[in-house]
Amino acid sequence: MEIVALGYLGLESAHASDWAEYGPQVLGFGLAPSDGGTVLLRMDDRHHRIAVRPAAQERLTYVGWELLNAPAWHDALATLAADGIAYTVGDAALCDERQVHRLAWFIGPDRMRHELFYGQSFHPHSFLPGRPHSGFVAGRGGLGHVVLAVPEWTDELQHFVDDVLGFKWYGSGMSVGRLRFFRPRRNNRSHAIGYSVIPNTYGLQHLGIEVNTLDDVGIAYDLVQERGIQLMATLGRHAQDPVISFYSYTPSGFPVEYIWDGLEDTDTEPFVEGRPQRVSVWGHKFLKDAPQPATLYRVEDVPEPAQAG
Repeated sequence: MEIVALGYLGLESAHASDWAEYGPQVLGFGLAPSDGGTVLLRMDDRHHRIAVRPAAQERLTYVGWELLNAPAWHDALATLAADGIAYTVGDAALCDERQVHRLAWFIGPDRMRHELFYGQSFHPHSFLPGRPHSGFVAGRGGLGHVVLAVPEWTDELQHFVDDVLGFKWYGSGMSVGRLRFFRPRRNNRSHAIGYSVIPNTYGLQHLGIEVNTLDDVGIAYDLVQERGIQLMATLGRHAQDPVISFYSYTPSGFPVEYIWDGLEDTDTEPFVEGRPQRVSVWGHKFLKDAPQPATLYRVEDVPEPAQAG
């Protein structure tokens, strides 16, 4: 499967309207016009990267994976069929909602709705951040990374990531067995998806987005503290992928990691996996009063994956 990047995400939230202020004023996202209370957030010239729809609960409803082009999309559907994975091709209304040429969706063994698309709408030189900001590392590299919780790591999940999605292994950091990170083979960013093994749990653990300058991180860090937004972890530099980042909670009750200086893996300078003895070189003090993400669910309470929209 020729997936290029993590293209977009869909959220449901009881606090969707709060995203219209938080996204632009705190994170620096732009806003796209929308109807029906849905908040569409922009990071670049794409129509939108994140859609937040009003609902009674907090959850990640779909993950959109970008395919290279129409032939790659058809090949991806053939891969699903060969593996016995049932999928649904999106109708014209759904494609218009996502602003893509074509899409198909299926439910993965991680209990998540995955969408495969190509041809997302864009308008050159149209992105305007919601506040003074140097912009995001997005474009062809995608919107960033998403980390999902699963109760255990199974052969089915390994097959799904390796052989169905066709992703490349990135690493597990200092916690072999508990964390696993992967990325599309056509993408040089360190990872686009991660899995955190948490007993009896499914859902969204955190979202990572990358900005163009260290000052963007510092300004956001100040804004979070000035507005009294809950931190999960203080400013710090990771050891494995040595980004400078911090973790704070969104209106939907899950953390977003705000990142600068992400690692790239190339043929000339391939990533070499190590086993760091600590999560971070400095900082990233995880606060004891930080709540569990509201987008994590016990196995018996996991909402049924969205079958429409």
